Amino acid sequence: MRVQSRIESELKTLLSTTPVTLRNQARAIANQHMETLQDFYFHLILVDEDLRQFVTESHGETVIKQNFSQWLLAVLQHEQETVGSFIKDQQATGEMFARIGLPAHSLSRSLRRLKLWFFDRLVECRMGEESLHQAVRYVSGLFDLALEVREISYHQGVVANSKIHESYRHHLLGQNLAMERERQRAALMEWSHNLLSARYRGRPISLLPRLAKSEFGLWVQHKANILFDQDPKIDLVKFAMRKIDDEIVPSMERLDPQDNQTAARHAAMLEDEISVIKHTLGALFEMHLQMEAGRDPLTHLHTRRFLPSVLAREIQLHRSSAGEGFCVLLLDIDHFKQINDTHGHQLGDEALRQVASTLVAAVRQTDFVFRYGGEEFLIVVVESAEQGGLRVAEMIRRKIMEIVLAGADGRAFSPTVSIGVAAYGGEVDYEQLLKRADTALYRAKETGRNRVCSG
Repeated sequence: MRVQSRIESELKTLLSTTPVTLRNQARAIANQHMETLQDFYFHLILVDEDLRQFVTESHGETVIKQNFSQWLLAVLQHEQETVGSFIKDQQATGEMFARIGLPAHSLSRSLRRLKLWFFDRLVECRMGEESLHQAVRYVSGLFDLALEVREISYHQGVVANSKIHESYRHHLLGQNLAMERERQRAALMEWSHNLLSARYRGRPISLLPRLAKSEFGLWVQHKANILFDQDPKIDLVKFAMRKIDDEIVPSMERLDPQDNQTAARHAAMLEDEISVIKHTLGALFEMHLQMEAGRDPLTHLHTRRFLPSVLAREIQLHRSSAGEGFCVLLLDIDHFKQINDTHGHQLGDEALRQVASTLVAAVRQTDFVFRYGGEEFLIVVVESAEQGGLRVAEMIRRKIMEIVLAGADGRAFSPTVSIGVAAYGGEVDYEQLLKRADTALYRAKETGRNRVCSG
């Protein structure tokens, strides 16, 4: 709070000590050269390895240039009475940069070059030495204070996100690791058995999923990295999986059905790589201690505080081409307040528990189910485009209607849910994705409830 007051005081002093004519001249330069400035800023992003990864289909040149011009005009046009809101806007920007993982040093580099561009334009105005000194001091002060607010907020966000990520990792560790180890070992062996069975029975191997797309492979991709805190041993598992998918399985597909000798050799190679995976995962499970699970006490689902870690990870996977996108499903139990008021909070709690159980049973082990708050639930469906997310949502909606609860009057009733679906569309900030899911949920409720809408 003291830092914010100090920055607010510095901004007000800067504004009060700079003549209005010079402040207006800085604004005029920005308005006169806005198109050039936009091109200049976008070029800085494209030539910066750390920044150009944030240029996506939905956050492309037009959006970036519009956001930049809005920010620049806001920096140059605020007055004494708008200093507080200006600081809040810069704080929000810093928090957003922390969420999407934008490197702070790259942002500082871009603003430094932008500031130097402004200095050159001020010199070209051929004003007096004293006026030039004041103008440079004004522009430099504005940019530096705006950047300082952003960086403070950015670093606070990074620390908070790191703590949440670590908490979520500990939360996963809190699950029964022995059971999870056996579950994944069984999934791996089932995939291997199905592959060899198809080979020796003459069935097309191409009809089976590659190991990376199997239940086991999806678990490795989406949960193992978090569970084991990106331990380098995970890379050994992934290397063995790639060798199986890219070399061994394709070779088995090309084999002559009668060539049993070569088939046996390939089966031995497969078994060797499977053994590497089993041994490595076994060592990883043994290395990590169990701790109490941090789940919602009523439904035993993940709590929403772990959601940033999951969404950031899924976005990172999509950017690295290791993932095929994902969907967010936001669910709300229809007329839940009426259930509580009519049948009592005890039955309301039972409704929450049964809905939670139904959700967990309806999705894959590799998907994520959260209690989002109150009567709202959120599901992250991995490796899914919009149509896949809509199918899952509709299946869930129907299954919820099969729940039977005994009302206070002795009559049975079934709850219903409204669901909003949003497929990842290249957003750099996951809050935009959540907002689309929330808008779709609102539309589902406004158009009659007990339905699925996409956003």
